[in-house]
Amino acid sequence: MRNFIVFLLLVFSNLFVFLTHQRTDIQQLLEDDLSYIMLFSGMSKFYGYLIISLLVSIFTLFLKSYFSPFIEVYLLYFQRFGFYLLINLISIASVYLILRVYGYSRLFLLIYLAASSLILYYSDKFK
Repeated sequence: MRNFIVFLLLVFSNLFVFLTHQRTDIQQLLEDDLSYIMLFSGMSKFYGYLIISLLVSIFTLFLKSYFSPFIEVYLLYFQRFGFYLLINLISIASVYLILRVYGYSRLFLLIYLAASSLILYYSDKFK
């Protein structure tokens, strides 16, 4: 249940980045990539934002679980926030680059990175 709540918080905080900045460009994703799949043809921008937010959150939680032994052994407690910041930065950069997302607000992206790192940090505190 805790992982599901963390997942939803990550999705909503990433959606916040898209919805607060109207000039985010996902046109190539919608028209070039997803239009070839019948289910995704004629999709609105909001659903594109939702797909991107879901993929960023899934990749973030995957990286967190994949590097979990490393963080337990090496970093212990004093560098966890920096490690979660790195995981979030890698996941958002990878997904945005692969899906060709352009024009997002850098300020809200930095706010998302800090908020999502805090979400991951405090989700480990409440095990």
